[in-house]
Amino acid sequence: MNFSRFRRAYGRHADGSLFVSEDQIGACWLCNSYPRTRLLYYWLINDYKILQADKISILHVAPEVQISNEFRKFKNNIEYICIDKHCEGYKYPSYVKNGDVRHLEFENCTFDMVICNHVLEHIKDDIVAMSEIKRVLKKNGVAILMIPIDTDLDKSIEEKMDENLTPSEREERFGQYDHVRIYGKDYFDRLKEVGFSVERVSYSDELAAKYGFMSGEEVIICKK
Repeated sequence: MNFSRFRRAYGRHADGSLFVSEDQIGACWLCNSYPRTRLLYYWLINDYKILQADKISILHVAPEVQISNEFRKFKNNIEYICIDKHCEGYKYPSYVKNGDVRHLEFENCTFDMVICNHVLEHIKDDIVAMSEIKRVLKKNGVAILMIPIDTDLDKSIEEKMDENLTPSEREERFGQYDHVRIYGKDYFDRLKEVGFSVERVSYSDELAAKYGFMSGEEVIICKK
């Protein structure tokens, strides 16, 4: 992955119209990676040292294409499986199989690592998804479960299981039309409730500026 200059962050409203952030950095001009992708990749390469592993099995849920393109080059030491819940109107690479993180079609204790970033905020029954991820991890396996979080909130704000909000209502309540919650500090309690031990890693403002991370954003590492 090659980092270069960074564009402003952008996205779309529920009605399809485009918005551009005035203050948040977004995609790299060169590789089109986002801040959370650059942060994850930095941790994987420099802290976890994934490319130095003799053999590792990884399940990547809703994979970031920049990371997938790198990992798929290392077939000798990385057994790499990608899944996403295929939705109508979207195109998926052939290596990304249809799969639901709430109902993983893998045996217990299959993977050394599960990567599932910025996914759980889209899922109402997130505890089910967390439990499934833990189930398919090997003993001492690691799950990377980063999410957008408001650390000023003690308790997450979320759509109830029996609610069925419209995209516009979700955007108004949660800030994005396809989110079903804003996580607060109780996110870490949820992870611990399903049996994970949790480690949080962040980097200096100087490093964040160099590689285009969001200042203060953390890699959330969950160990079985």
